[in-house]
Amino acid sequence: MANKRKTQVFISYSRKNKSFVRKLNAAIDEAGIEAWVDWEGIPFSADWMATINSAIEASDAFVFVITPDSLKSKYCYKELEIALQLNKKIIPVVYHEPERRTKLHPKLSSTNWVFLRPKKDNFREVIPKLVETVLTDLEWVQQHTNLLQRAVQWKQKKENPGYLLGGSSLEEAEQWMAKSTEDEKRQVTPLQAEYIRACREYASRRQRRFTFTFGIMLVVSIIALMFAIRLWVQLMESEERAKKNAADAQASAEFANMRRSLAEESEKRALRNENEAKARCAAAQARTYSGRPGELDTSTLLALESLERFPSTEAEDVLRNNLSRMAIPAGQMRHTGRIWNISVSADGQYIVSASADDTACVWNMTGGKKYCVQHDGDVTDALITNDNSLLITASKDGTIRLWDFESGQLNTILDYESPVLDIDINARNKILVGGLENENVAVVNLDLRRTVYTFNFSNGPVNVVKFHPNGDWLSVGVKNGRVRLWKVSTGVLQPGPYHEAEVFDIAISPDGKIMVSISADSTARISRAESGRQTHVLQHPDWVRDVAFAPDSSWFATASDDKIVRVFDANTGVEKIRMYHGSFVQKVEVSPDGNWVASTGSDLSVRVWDAQSGALMLEPFLDDTGSALVFSPDGKRIIAGDRSGNITIWDISSLYARVGIIEFPQRANKAKFDPAGNWVLINTNDRNLWQIPVSEITTIHDGGLGTPILTFDEVSAQTKISPDSKWVAVSINSETGSPRALLYNLETQVLHTLPHDTNISGLAISPDSKRLATTNEGNSIVYIWDIETGQLANSIPFEETAFTSAYSPRDSILAIGLTNKIVLWDTASGKEAAALKQVGRIRSLNFNSDGNWLATTTSEGSINIWDMNETDLTAPRYRFLQDGRITSLDFNSRKQWLASGGDDGYVYLWDLSTGQEVMRIPHGDSVAGVSFSPDGQLLATVSRKIVQFWDVDLLLPIATEELADAACSRLVRNLNPSQWEFFFNDDEYDLLCPALP
Repeated sequence: MANKRKTQVFISYSRKNKSFVRKLNAAIDEAGIEAWVDWEGIPFSADWMATINSAIEASDAFVFVITPDSLKSKYCYKELEIALQLNKKIIPVVYHEPERRTKLHPKLSSTNWVFLRPKKDNFREVIPKLVETVLTDLEWVQQHTNLLQRAVQWKQKKENPGYLLGGSSLEEAEQWMAKSTEDEKRQVTPLQAEYIRACREYASRRQRRFTFTFGIMLVVSIIALMFAIRLWVQLMESEERAKKNAADAQASAEFANMRRSLAEESEKRALRNENEAKARCAAAQARTYSGRPGELDTSTLLALESLERFPSTEAEDVLRNNLSRMAIPAGQMRHTGRIWNISVSADGQYIVSASADDTACVWNMTGGKKYCVQHDGDVTDALITNDNSLLITASKDGTIRLWDFESGQLNTILDYESPVLDIDINARNKILVGGLENENVAVVNLDLRRTVYTFNFSNGPVNVVKFHPNGDWLSVGVKNGRVRLWKVSTGVLQPGPYHEAEVFDIAISPDGKIMVSISADSTARISRAESGRQTHVLQHPDWVRDVAFAPDSSWFATASDDKIVRVFDANTGVEKIRMYHGSFVQKVEVSPDGNWVASTGSDLSVRVWDAQSGALMLEPFLDDTGSALVFSPDGKRIIAGDRSGNITIWDISSLYARVGIIEFPQRANKAKFDPAGNWVLINTNDRNLWQIPVSEITTIHDGGLGTPILTFDEVSAQTKISPDSKWVAVSINSETGSPRALLYNLETQVLHTLPHDTNISGLAISPDSKRLATTNEGNSIVYIWDIETGQLANSIPFEETAFTSAYSPRDSILAIGLTNKIVLWDTASGKEAAALKQVGRIRSLNFNSDGNWLATTTSEGSINIWDMNETDLTAPRYRFLQDGRITSLDFNSRKQWLASGGDDGYVYLWDLSTGQEVMRIPHGDSVAGVSFSPDGQLLATVSRKIVQFWDVDLLLPIATEELADAACSRLVRNLNPSQWEFFFNDDEYDLLCPALP
């Protein structure tokens, strides 16, 4: 019945997207599919209806281009309704994603979308998938179209029998309708069903009329047999009717059962499609909120909801990104007013908080309350003496109160009849000072527990009092901007820097040599701590709110209302690093070991930064603006308070998996452990190849303290160390036209220069340390060099560019990366042994230490893992995908891990026993190199000028099935009902983490 013809589709779209549709139409036409497109726009009228109806009737599929404009178009909606009435195959194509909370037609929501978004999806790669969707079940679809047109024409001709089918055409139509039950996607329109039934009934009537006429002719010709023949005919007709009725009854029963089953399956499918659509929406929202300041917890909960509804790589990717930045809450406490200050006891066992609710409270390190003490006004400051004998509190009620620390009993009240704004205690725990709003500084002898001296500074309220480390001098900052140095024991007073507005804080370097004061005049001023002489003025664009020194006194960090945390060199005032918040930054602290900077402010987050690189490592979240912040003495916890009175203890001990960090003067390119595990080689852009003993990587922080074993006249790129640890290969990619590889013998200092015509893209050393393979850009030849002599020993030509290579450690195979394939070259026979297919330019190859695994990567971010024990290498064992270009790979055989680094600023860890990602380590910038130590204990990572070393056993891998539990362990609450309604409308409220409020 169906004639061979071109496949036809109808494209429904908004005229605002005409340029895209022209491109789509051209691509479809090129694939041999004829598209009907309303280019000019037919007026919305009866003629329009007729034209559109005819076009959709004649189409085998209906393509709906989803954009915010088409979803609002009444023309597009009408076209969609017509297509649905005609049971056309609906194919939604997403050009621009719908605006949030846009209500979609149920059919669009429940049908798989084809994504052709600009700058997100590859148009040429997706078009074949679209064409495949159109052509799926084509023969049945084209018969659907033909029968629909015949049925419409029959109706238009007032059911003229001349337009009905008969003979074999009718049988084909009935077979076609029967096949509709084989696939739930095949839908017969009521008109088509009516048309086919009418055809059958008309054919039956014609058959009966023919039989009756034949009987009459027999009666005329053979009158004698008329009665017998008539009885026989009636008998046959009765039997036929009986059989037909029985068949119809059975068919009706079967059809009813089929319709019931289809309805149940359709309901299940609709529910699945609805869940998948909601899951994808939640995953998209999770990605959006992940980038918003203070919304990491919201993003994580949305990702959990998405995974629970319908597991997807999108939701897992967001969740793993979030988990890499989430600390673990170790305790939560609450005041009913703003937290003004938090301090920790010297032994690290207790926390004391000062609050605007007129109390100071003592807590243990898990958040358990020991006791609270009461004032008659805001408690502005509170601290514990070093020997844990006294709790000292200061308040706006004008008093400083001394309490027995163990019992919380009040010992002494010192009343100054003026709000106390700040207190400090000297290093010997003998002298306490308080800055008062009435311009005085009160000096208290803690042995006598009474005020022994009061000095009036006559320049306004005393905001800051800060003892120098030696305990002899006190720095005082007042509201009018003056800073003075006061020797408490003698009363000697020296002028310090003069700010043009209120002084907010003062920090003294731990070595007692440098003082930094910060102010509302948007400056930080560096002075000599022993004299008060100002040496540098560091201008900021907005108020400077806080300042903190590194423990080695070499640098300090400032927090500013311009949303930036800055790190300055303490001696020169040179700015070293900037770290960004989403809003005003109120507080900054430096960890006791100087490795981390923590900051908080109005963006509802605490951010923990790498002090040397400025990389954001962790991002605990808050319920309100951060107002107080402190590290525990061991640096493994952060205690943060906010303006609503909440205090949270965050476990950040995961950071201490990093056991070493070394900074170089210029960018580092690669870091490689020698096979014996004795030292590390790092090549840097200062044109040196540095050697650092593994035994010193935890103590050396300045790369310049290493040994420069080679100095180049140009910047080096790649390095390889021979398996016997004697030779180092280095590539020099020259800007002057003389690229070369260098071979250097670490024992004899012999140096070979291997000239190349273009920049070198790959180095590989054979397992016996005798051969070096090199590849270079734009060259189709792999060069094999004799390492001892530096002479070219062999070459392997190809017909296309060879990008990189790697020797197998267990046999004579050299893996060579080309375009769309990896050639396994047998160096013993000089022949190709096998070819592995992978789409893209193969830029990186790496075998594990026993040669069982081969990892191959493309510049697009895909990683294939090949099991070299398999005889069939037509497909990889695992496929991994990370964002951006991959720059480095290395295996850890002890852990069965693969590490990968690339442009997206993360190091990824993949578990080869399960084929899953298990961890991401943030670096804040492109990762240039990853390398495991031979014993698998250490991981070296390279980013910018920094090489970091991680204790592999202290890293915290998370398997896919553990993601939800891991996420819940890092959250403090669920979405509240209001948030749930905002994101999920009328869906029943659910606790995504059942153990949390």
